Amino acid sequence: MLKTLTSSTLILLSLLATAPSMAAEWGSLKGRFVVDGKPADPPPLLVDGKDPFCFQNKPENDIVVVGEDNALKNVLVYLRVPRRGEVEIHPNYAATLNQPVTLDNNGCKFVPRITLVRVGQPLVIKNSDPTGHNTNIGLFGFNPVIPANTENKVKATKDAPLPMPVMCNIHPFMHAHVLSQKHPYMAVSGDDGSFEIKDLPAGTHEFQLWHEAQGYIKDLVLKGGKANRQGRVNLKIEPGKTLDLGDVKIPASKLTVR
Repeated sequence: MLKTLTSSTLILLSLLATAPSMAAEWGSLKGRFVVDGKPADPPPLLVDGKDPFCFQNKPENDIVVVGEDNALKNVLVYLRVPRRGEVEIHPNYAATLNQPVTLDNNGCKFVPRITLVRVGQPLVIKNSDPTGHNTNIGLFGFNPVIPANTENKVKATKDAPLPMPVMCNIHPFMHAHVLSQKHPYMAVSGDDGSFEIKDLPAGTHEFQLWHEAQGYIKDLVLKGGKANRQGRVNLKIEPGKTLDLGDVKIPASKLTVR
């Protein structure tokens, strides 16, 4: 009996001793994207008078959005996983897989411009306008007409290594992108240029940098590494720590609208 108790106690003590280290095998990544210089103004959208609402609303070309202190919005940062590979996902992300993501047709433009969604996650396609739209997401085989002030619900069914286009065939000046991944480790910079990816598995990982105006953000030097010609960079995520890239400067010349 004493021997059994001692063995059980040793096992319990061993588990307690390893629990903190196991919980610390996660880290985070953050930073802020800023424009170095002044990017050229994107060309105006060609909005004809066939749809009075869109013509009167005069949507602007928001492919490049620069905020205060040269903050650059809509830069994508996400973990690249080999096609046949897998990545460990922190338990905190379990609940978010069932939380719907919304893509809205609003003011004759897609809001947000960049949508992040996981495979299996609900996607709500809304139309907040008083005019009809369609939302063509080829990756998911989704392309219905969405009447005014209605919505459709679908699920992300596939992933892709790069953001995939979203279009409205009724209004060809409307453009956006959706990034669909099997994991939650992706972020898009906000109005202030900042982004954060929490609870990454510790270790050295390859991350993709992407912006709609340029595609791959290539040959970019940042803290911890340098992006290659495909906009990929290896960064080391340390257990229990946050790798802060600080202000990542993107030359204005890289944001020329093609």
